[in-house]
Amino acid sequence: MADVAIGEAVHFGLASVLPYAGVGPAALSAALGFEVVSAPVESAGDGVTLWGTGPNQWLAHTSVAAPDWAEALGKTLSGVAAVVDQSGAYAGLSISGSDARRLLQKGLPIDLSPQVFVPGAVAVSVIAHIGVIVHHAAPGTYDLAVFRSFSTSFREWLDAAVAAL
Repeated sequence: MADVAIGEAVHFGLASVLPYAGVGPAALSAALGFEVVSAPVESAGDGVTLWGTGPNQWLAHTSVAAPDWAEALGKTLSGVAAVVDQSGAYAGLSISGSDARRLLQKGLPIDLSPQVFVPGAVAVSVIAHIGVIVHHAAPGTYDLAVFRSFSTSFREWLDAAVAAL
């Protein structure tokens, strides 16, 4: 039997963070109080983690979001970046266990070797033709976000892939 645990995120928050023209990571870092990197990695601070999803683009993530968390983040980044709450658009999953990486390798067309996809890494990719954002949260633990409208299909792929392990 495979050593994989799959959990559904319930009270998480996701928000697009798009800096205004000419604004880079240094201005975000100054506003947020922690170093923000423009790369496919996490930048973590007090209660929020920015997942690098593209050049000078981030998805803010919090595991437990207050109803106004994105609005509060927007106020913090006022004049620096636009913040758009995406929490309702995504379904969140956590995959953990000694076989978690092996499970994800069944569908992700990227190198998940521990030397390459290290804790803190972020990938925007596809699994079973479904867009997915994968965050390597800790050794053996991955946070995933998929569009809510595809979450049932994604879960069907996930269940079949676990059974094949």
